[in-house]
Amino acid sequence: MKKKGLVLFLLSALLFTACGTEKNKTEETDKLTVVTSFYPVYLLAQEIVQGAEGIRLENMAQPQTGCLHDYELSISDMKLLETADIFIINGGGMESFLEQALERYPELTVVDTSEGIALLEEEAHHHHDEEEEAEAHEHEHEHEGNSHIWLSPARAAQQAESIAAALSEMDQADAAVFAENAARFKEETDALLQEAAQLNLPEGTEAEVFHEGFAYFAELFGMEIASGIFVDEYQVPSAKELTEAADEAREHNIRFFLTAADDGRIYAETLAQETGETITLLDPLTTAAEGNPSYIERMRRNIQAVAQHWKEAAA
Repeated sequence: MKKKGLVLFLLSALLFTACGTEKNKTEETDKLTVVTSFYPVYLLAQEIVQGAEGIRLENMAQPQTGCLHDYELSISDMKLLETADIFIINGGGMESFLEQALERYPELTVVDTSEGIALLEEEAHHHHDEEEEAEAHEHEHEHEGNSHIWLSPARAAQQAESIAAALSEMDQADAAVFAENAARFKEETDALLQEAAQLNLPEGTEAEVFHEGFAYFAELFGMEIASGIFVDEYQVPSAKELTEAADEAREHNIRFFLTAADDGRIYAETLAQETGETITLLDPLTTAAEGNPSYIERMRRNIQAVAQHWKEAAA
């Protein structure tokens, strides 16, 4: 009798577990699974899906990944894409793995948020040695332009509108929520533009940039880019390159050295010291931040960092 009772108990437990699993699965499939390619797109999608009950939002490339240059899809990425109803990408050539993903999932609905947005031209890496230049060319990314468009508040608003429009087609019940969120986000990005405009930098103000995306910050403040020095796994600035950049910084009295907290920071600090300046440390929004601040909060901090640097430099 004891054995029979144990068997009945186990069967009941298995049945209960199976029912619970099916219930969870049903609850999951009731929601539209939205997958974003990496963290900046996730931040924008978050703005749009706030308050939408029919959305399950997931980010693919983990927040510590940074930009997606040369990113390779993992097994977990593939598994996540298999569950996606819609895959939202930055576009502009950022997601070099997209062709591979579509080969695996040809029916995947992809939303390219860069469509209809004017991209800045890519800043050339500051090379002067022909051999170095040829070597760098071998690793050149096939971009349509500078794909770091999320660092432009005006363009980010356009990206958000594209996300809202795409989600509205697939989840009409939450369409009003998406539209309201997109309108609110547009107002908030417009406020960021006004804050940047209040700085009113002198015409012709130049900057050295140490992150490709910061060309959009230079544009935001009306700065001209003296040169771009970008560090990646394939190349670092040569001594000759740094010497020429330092000479240029002194000659043009460059006040801004825009860098992220990455490998380029040490070179930015080196050149800034040559002119008696300090660096302006900016957030490219490619990784998660403590407390999970919103897109608007993080961009406002960037604008305030530029404003504070100019205030100190002009004092």
